[in-house]
Amino acid sequence: MNKLEIVHELSELADILEISGANPHRVRAFRNGSRALESWQGDLVALVDAGEVTSIRGIGQSLASIIEDAVTGGKSEEATEVRALVPSEVLSWLGIPGIGPKKVRAIWDGLGITKLSELEDAAKAQQIRPLRGFGPKSEEEILAGIEQLRKFAGRSLRPAAEEVARRFVEAVRGAAGVERVELAGSLRRRRGTIGDVDILVAADDGTAARTAFLATSGIERVEAEGEKKCRVIASEGIGVDLRIVRPIEFPAALHYFTGSKEHNTRLRQLAKDRGWKLNEYGLWRADDDRIETEDEDAIFRALDLAPIPPELREDLGEFERATAIDAFPPLVTVDDLRGILHNHSTWSDGRNTLREMIEGARAKGWIYYGTADHSRTASYAGGLSIAELREQRQEVDALRDEFSDIKILHGVESDILPDGSLDYPDDVLAELDYVVASVHANFSLDSQAQTARIEKALRSPFTTVWGHPSGRLLLRREPYACDMEHLLRVAAEEGVIVEINASPHRLDLDWRWGPLIAELGIVVGIHPDAHSVAGLDDVRFGVGAARKAGLTPDRVTNTWEIEPYLERLRARREKAGIA
Repeated sequence: MNKLEIVHELSELADILEISGANPHRVRAFRNGSRALESWQGDLVALVDAGEVTSIRGIGQSLASIIEDAVTGGKSEEATEVRALVPSEVLSWLGIPGIGPKKVRAIWDGLGITKLSELEDAAKAQQIRPLRGFGPKSEEEILAGIEQLRKFAGRSLRPAAEEVARRFVEAVRGAAGVERVELAGSLRRRRGTIGDVDILVAADDGTAARTAFLATSGIERVEAEGEKKCRVIASEGIGVDLRIVRPIEFPAALHYFTGSKEHNTRLRQLAKDRGWKLNEYGLWRADDDRIETEDEDAIFRALDLAPIPPELREDLGEFERATAIDAFPPLVTVDDLRGILHNHSTWSDGRNTLREMIEGARAKGWIYYGTADHSRTASYAGGLSIAELREQRQEVDALRDEFSDIKILHGVESDILPDGSLDYPDDVLAELDYVVASVHANFSLDSQAQTARIEKALRSPFTTVWGHPSGRLLLRREPYACDMEHLLRVAAEEGVIVEINASPHRLDLDWRWGPLIAELGIVVGIHPDAHSVAGLDDVRFGVGAARKAGLTPDRVTNTWEIEPYLERLRARREKAGIA
């Protein structure tokens, strides 16, 4: 296992222990260990080889043994014993929004059921509401959650899919006769959630590639094994497809296995309208007249289209744009970023100190860093009181004197209260460099009320950034009801920066709003919402979402030089009448 997988393993073991009714101190040890490992930076394999896993603060000998076994591929007896405490299908109930380990235990103990279908039947039969801590609304939420769980079944977040893809690509790339290996499918299109991993290989003889693929570590089962195509299910439950084509076929195959079904159908029709033929093997004027295409771009150009970036191949307007030669200017990249806002520290619910977070930002070469811990209403996340916010400002000022090569901005992530107000009085907000306004509660308001609430917050002159605008959690929570188009128009009118929250659990705002963002002239901030130094790396997922939205560097505030950027922040403060 890699570090990310082990972090998940320890967290899941903590859930199992809590569901089973284990000693709270043991549950806490696993949770703290998961967080400690996630925050730790270094070479885990080297640490295991040196026998120094316990040097990570928060990792004791018991957890160190589990980590060592996971890294070396061994079998942890303790982990096996813990997993035996709870049926696996009971554990899956945690995927239902609002159902945590304590509620899972209450249902399991109270009704003696273990299957998802039994849970659904119990909710429909009103057998859950008599249990302590439950009621009629709980049953409604469980039924809605089960429906959502089934809807999301078979899909994974990008980090998990990318890690599986990396393992198989590395295994295949070194095989004899392999000329090229590329990811295709929804991963290459930078979708927020992924079904299967698609790997395309160019080789005249694919025997070695196929053998290497099937010998990759972490295969749960082989579902298909053929000369040109193999399919396996990885131990993470993600399907992985390998396709082998001849080098001359590779450009057409890469396009075919990358594009959505709708995009591919549209392009094939454009070829057919000329009397040509396009499929996964190539482009022909006639059956025996192949058009040479050294890459995907050549396919588009042969059809008098500007090359369409992989991220945009969804048949959602890209063909209409592609008739212009300069239709697709270069999209934003990670290298374009100069700095970030909206990050948390140990002042609220972060796992690294403010100093450590700033040092992490400096190590990436960024020229500015904005902290934004939670506001006071978010007590569950250690939200800051007014006194604590001002005390934090003192630390910010001291760090500014120490770190002169990076601009440190002091902000806050203010809850948008139910009536649309921000979470502090105006005189307190006026002391900050910027404010991220976000919804963290009251998700169930009807669309009209939610829209009015957010609009009021956006019209506050203290709101600099609209944080994770739709409130969605991928594979867990749908966006709350609101008139998003209207609110984006309000943000444009008010000059509010709209956030693409780069957390792979959010990737919010959704990429489909990209055309309207461009039309309205909205500028976007790609912010990691990092709660640890490691979380700063999530910005790359946000860049992927921005690329899928079709955003160029000039539309993304993170790419600006520092003075124009600070001027943009000052403009909002001037509107508030702050000098």
